Amino acid sequence: MRELIGRLESSSDPSAAALRVIDHFDRLVEERATAAAVVRAAAALAGCPAGLHDAERGVIRRFDPAGRRLPDTEDASTARAAVPGSIGVWVWLERPDAAAAGPLDSLLLERAARTVQALNRPDPRTPGALIRVACDPDAADSDRRNAVKDLGLTGPITVIVGTDPGANASLATTIGRYAIALATRAPDLPSGLRAGTATASEPAALPTAFERAATAFRLADRIDGPGASVVRYESLGATAALAERFTPPEAAGVPDVQRLDAALATHPWLVDTLQAALDQTSLRQAASSLHVHHSTLQERLAWLEARLGIALAQPGGRQRAAVALVLWRIAHSEDSQPPE
Repeated sequence: MRELIGRLESSSDPSAAALRVIDHFDRLVEERATAAAVVRAAAALAGCPAGLHDAERGVIRRFDPAGRRLPDTEDASTARAAVPGSIGVWVWLERPDAAAAGPLDSLLLERAARTVQALNRPDPRTPGALIRVACDPDAADSDRRNAVKDLGLTGPITVIVGTDPGANASLATTIGRYAIALATRAPDLPSGLRAGTATASEPAALPTAFERAATAFRLADRIDGPGASVVRYESLGATAALAERFTPPEAAGVPDVQRLDAALATHPWLVDTLQAALDQTSLRQAASSLHVHHSTLQERLAWLEARLGIALAQPGGRQRAAVALVLWRIAHSEDSQPPE
């Protein structure tokens, strides 16, 4: 999305920009995206809050250009478009006044409305379509329960989110930038998987579990790293609050995270060393997990304390290091490649 916005802003050809917008919404239809994803896309592309009103389902969805949820109240808007074939359903853009309207606003509204119309059509009963219905916060509860039943899932359901659902995942699809798989209870996950998981006790909890699994995935280490490459949301406790409340840009702006990034340029072992020292109960165990001599690890930790002012031997230092490492992973959670 950021790449598309950059191309729209840099384009001097209105026709080319319009074609890119149309193509983006067409891909949302192909991916069977959620209605919320359509509104997020409209807000991001327009650079202002956008919303959806669905009288039949009794829902209002509003998002700001960064994709953050806004209060579910229909604010004043300068332009809106009805969704064809649906009574009481429309999308809108929230501009301060008509003079602030963008050159693509009419097209954005028209394509957003058409996309919602296409996505409201009955889905083919494929596993991928059923998974999207089950995890869609805007789906009717009866539709979600029927989807879960058709998928053959009973009891607690584990949602697995990553970039690859695993070779053995039969109930898997993609939602946005994520690969997502559903499994009954606590499945045995294959090795070599980088993912976040969360458990839904009943079908109604699946949309929340999907969001929580995505939160856990933001904190997963790379597959061959010293940290956990599969992270359970339920094991995060208070740590989850950091991933839920900090966006990657906000986390990247924290001074300790900036110092870590600056030091990584010349000391690529820094994050792995910090992770191992925090996870293991002794320096020898930490050194063994890193495949270095314990004296080498001691030298690294001494350098870390002198350069970053974080003393792992002190309780306060360990707490600060743990928070800094979590924020560093959040800051890099949208990188195209897992953090090294």
